[in-house]
Amino acid sequence: MRSAARVAAALLVLVAALGAGNLLRPVPAVEASIGFPRQSIQGTPPVVPWPEGGQAAIGAEGAGVLAASPGARPVPIYSVAKVMTALVVLEAKPLQRDERGPVIAITDQDVGVFRQLRADKQSVLEVAAGEQLTEYEALQGLLIPSGNNVAVLLGRWAFGSPEAEVARMNARAAELGLTQTHFADASGADEQTTSVPADLVVLGAAAMREPVFAAIAGQPEARLPVAGLVYNVNAALGQDGITGVKTGSSNQGGAAYLFAAPDRLADGRQVLVLGAVTGLATLDGAFQSARTLLATLRGNLGVRRVVTRDQAVAAYRPPWGGFADVVAAADLDVLLWPGTAVRSRLVAPAVRPPLSPRRLVGSLEVRAGDQVHRVPLATADQLYGPGRLWRLTRLR
Repeated sequence: MRSAARVAAALLVLVAALGAGNLLRPVPAVEASIGFPRQSIQGTPPVVPWPEGGQAAIGAEGAGVLAASPGARPVPIYSVAKVMTALVVLEAKPLQRDERGPVIAITDQDVGVFRQLRADKQSVLEVAAGEQLTEYEALQGLLIPSGNNVAVLLGRWAFGSPEAEVARMNARAAELGLTQTHFADASGADEQTTSVPADLVVLGAAAMREPVFAAIAGQPEARLPVAGLVYNVNAALGQDGITGVKTGSSNQGGAAYLFAAPDRLADGRQVLVLGAVTGLATLDGAFQSARTLLATLRGNLGVRRVVTRDQAVAAYRPPWGGFADVVAAADLDVLLWPGTAVRSRLVAPAVRPPLSPRRLVGSLEVRAGDQVHRVPLATADQLYGPGRLWRLTRLR
């Protein structure tokens, strides 16, 4: 009997020791489990009138690329390259909307480039030695009459050399995720300057966010010191609401067109829609394609609320019982295309209770098409820590 009593006493001591050890162990962190469903926006994706013999893409500011020709491949984009040229110059030498910027003195070297490119029958802006162009005027000369020589002189002025300018253009393309775009020159005269329409839509959206770029791209004409009155080569400007962006063509045949226009949605808000066409034989064909693509865009875009404030999207369920809902801390309205799949991913670290209500605990990452949105998350309830009994008897 004494032996049994001693064993029982030893067990009690062991249990007490284990319990005391459990009490000293930290409370385990609790992972959240997602409960937000995968969604698909109602409707069938529209049939898009892709250009016969060419390729295209369409998108919208805030929605990214909505649709693109299947199997698009990089082809020459000609003077559409100047969209990136202007963008990197404005990022290196920023201008406010009402500023003209520093003066660029035209040198004999600049005149020599002008004459050489003119002899090659390239698109040029007339310049003269001693002429002074403001940065704003130089950008007008680049984008409105599409002066290839201006792309060269801006490279020398803003980056030290045309080669450094092209290097920055390619680096900026990488930053924007333009994986199928390559710049061999700043003007687009080199047919090794290539891209796909989807990349051009992304580029166009980035450029049109620059107020000075958007203002110049939408000007039908400009008056410059030596060249005088010059006209925008974008002949579709002003038609179907088009406010930009840039044409490109080759003397040997071939055209590209990046275009943008505002669209008013059913709820009254205005968005910028964009499209790009490459691989067609003529600019007239590209303009016609832009017109039909714009009609498709405007007839199908809409805004949908995919996450509602205080909507439960996840929960903490600790092993000792109880739970706390995790809710959206804000609404999320997304510009969408019919049939778009909406996927989500929970980005919330494990937490250690106790946790008070309305505590921010991470985000819900919502992917709609190629756009990613993040909604902050918060606890809806108090998340309590474990009781003494659970802590004493836990096995892990």
